Amino acid sequence: MLRVRTIYAHSAGAAVDYYTRYLTEAPGEIPGTWHGRQAAGLGLAGDVAADDLLAILEGRDPRSGTTLGRALADRQLADGSIVKAVAGFDATFSAPKSLSVLWALTGDTRLLEAHDVAVHAALAHIERYGSTTRVRVAGGRRLHPDSQGLTIAAFRQTTSRADDPQIHTHCVISAKVQTAEGRWLALDGRYLKKHQRVLGGLYQSVLRNELAHRFGIVWGDIEKGQAEMSAMPDELLATFSKRTDQIDDALAAKIDDFVDRQGRDPNQWELGAIKREAAVDTRAHKSGNGVPDLTTRWDRGAADIGWTGLDLVDAFEAQRIDASARPPAISVDSLIDALSTAGSSWNRAQIVGALTDAARPDPSLSGNEWASRIEVWADAVAARCIELDPDETNAPTRASDGRSMWHEPISPHITTEAILAEEELIASWALAAQADDPRPSPTVAAGNLDVLQAEVAAAVAGDDRLVLVVGPAGAGKTTTLRAAIDDLNADGRPVFGVAPSAKAARVLERETGVASDTLAKLLHEWQRGDRPPLDRYRLPAGTTVIVDEAGMVGTSSLASLTRLATEHDWRLALVGDHRQLQAVGRGGMFHELCATGRVHELARIHRFVDEWEAAASLLLRRGEPRAIDAYLEHDRIVAGTFDEQLALVVDQWRTVHASGGVCAINASSNDHVDAVNAAVQSARLAAGDVDGRRAARIGGSEHAHVGDVVVTRRNDRRLTTDVGEPVRNRETWTVVGVGDDGSLTVSSNGGAGRVDLPAEYAREHVRLGYAATEHGIQGDTTTVSVELVSEITTRRGLYVGASRGHERNIIAVS
Repeated sequence: MLRVRTIYAHSAGAAVDYYTRYLTEAPGEIPGTWHGRQAAGLGLAGDVAADDLLAILEGRDPRSGTTLGRALADRQLADGSIVKAVAGFDATFSAPKSLSVLWALTGDTRLLEAHDVAVHAALAHIERYGSTTRVRVAGGRRLHPDSQGLTIAAFRQTTSRADDPQIHTHCVISAKVQTAEGRWLALDGRYLKKHQRVLGGLYQSVLRNELAHRFGIVWGDIEKGQAEMSAMPDELLATFSKRTDQIDDALAAKIDDFVDRQGRDPNQWELGAIKREAAVDTRAHKSGNGVPDLTTRWDRGAADIGWTGLDLVDAFEAQRIDASARPPAISVDSLIDALSTAGSSWNRAQIVGALTDAARPDPSLSGNEWASRIEVWADAVAARCIELDPDETNAPTRASDGRSMWHEPISPHITTEAILAEEELIASWALAAQADDPRPSPTVAAGNLDVLQAEVAAAVAGDDRLVLVVGPAGAGKTTTLRAAIDDLNADGRPVFGVAPSAKAARVLERETGVASDTLAKLLHEWQRGDRPPLDRYRLPAGTTVIVDEAGMVGTSSLASLTRLATEHDWRLALVGDHRQLQAVGRGGMFHELCATGRVHELARIHRFVDEWEAAASLLLRRGEPRAIDAYLEHDRIVAGTFDEQLALVVDQWRTVHASGGVCAINASSNDHVDAVNAAVQSARLAAGDVDGRRAARIGGSEHAHVGDVVVTRRNDRRLTTDVGEPVRNRETWTVVGVGDDGSLTVSSNGGAGRVDLPAEYAREHVRLGYAATEHGIQGDTTTVSVELVSEITTRRGLYVGASRGHERNIIAVS
């Protein structure tokens, strides 16, 4: 695992104290060491001295004291905001817990050496591909040349703040780099930060191979680049992961203290604050005990559950891999398929990430040999792809990656013939499908439709082979489609609806009356070779296929649908909003079609009670900053700490729920969704809204009680409700029963009936459903919506989250 943190110049002194004193003075820890070509150029080698590190983080030459390039100083902008000067970055590589436990109970220093090999391999990759800078040239353009290398101070540590074994290395990377011409400029840290997952995966992959090579260690499944040693007992991993227990102990003590002082139990708000305080306190203090003091404690902890270091060695020897064993061959095609699923184009670093996720260790190779093999493989995969960078014969190139210096090292620039062919197929078909003059239906009953809605309905119900419809949030898309479908049905013309998710397909079917399913199911029925498609999916010639939420349809799926439309003479009506969230993987073609084709766009917003919010939402959709002024003017933006925002969303959810409405709590990260779910559940338990006497374990280590709102996270057509509806991904339910075996009886919050969810499904595919990411609620209409804004919230995500509520939308900024 890799985590990268920015070190600011104004805190350089405190950072130096932390690395050279706090970290290294504990018994058993070693001093930091210098690495990187630029460190050698500055005369830095061997152990890290505090004065030298301070000079580096202050942007000075550690020998002469002269300033390296521009002095590091904070800048105040015209609006009064401060731009903090960056001194460097802390890239912390953490070993799998199983390695730390094995080292703790055996004391084998070769395990630490293996960790060092993997760290140095990752640093070598960073120095080669991620040590560029930026140079502004005439005309305002920027060059992105390589530097002469990095200055890195590495501090290896072996314990956690909870005194558990935890092998990790803090790599302090200076933000000052030198160009080939000798100029000192700022390191472009985006490669390091953007590719944390890739670089962490490279470290883990080299570590796995080094340990397989040295010790024959067998590894478990690789998940998101990480794996644990398969011979390591789970109970030992749990014993040496005390963080949760430490927080629980601190929490109990703080609650006791609160009761002593206040004479009562804390309410739900106070309890939440106490929990967060306990987490901070246990994280903030480190005992200072060194490895010599902790070894006895670790041995005793293992012995308490029946393990010794010798037992552990025997267990690993029993699973030792044969040195002559060879891992399964890596398929270049499968790697390219994985990359293609995630995006239309990529760069070399992403190829390295795909390789380290897929490649099993080869015990015949050392860690360094394996690192070299990964780089060779990455070049081979890139060679199988198509280069997208323009041919700039006279442009200067980087030695690191061979690309023009005009292009950022992190920008994607590689794709495949297949991807280009799919995109060309869609674009060519769309161009031909709209070549004729529009032929709208003259018989649509306009009723209460506005002018643009009537125009869209007529187009969908007409004869054009392709209809593109863009509908902003709240523009009455469903009402419009219902009118078109009624007209098609009245003329006896077949129509079928598809959507990217089962939840969206069900909403489309329920609200418009058109038979609907997921696009994936329709394509699967036509792609399987064991039987013809079921009758439901054998759509006759002339069928109008309405694709709802078309902006979230992946390119590959849209290409397959286009082929079917051509073969079977179907009409396609693509309905969506290219300014809302797009496909999670490879997508963007709906936006491209709307940019080049004939588009029908809904404009009048019907969703919101307050007229001002309709206009403000359209400004927000276009990304205009003045949209925020409107929300501020109407007190819809609330600023505060994350704790205060948790209190806000809990209050909003409970208030709206008590009045019979639906409150959408939206966040940009799964961590924030989990925090909101826990906070709302805790408050409802404390208030007695949820029956806490019985609980079933569900996904994410959560528990569900009778009365809880949960969400199913996997489609399962074998599980059907008492009204014949299948269980769908992202559908919300209320728990009405908890079985002794951990099964759940749930009632659909969308009117789809009741169903019994087996314990296995509940544990794997059910989560608390009080909050969701923006992707999870796009397309929903609720009574109130609260968008929890953080640093990673995007413009599209903000627009989606702040436009769900009919009565009120709140933007909570933490």
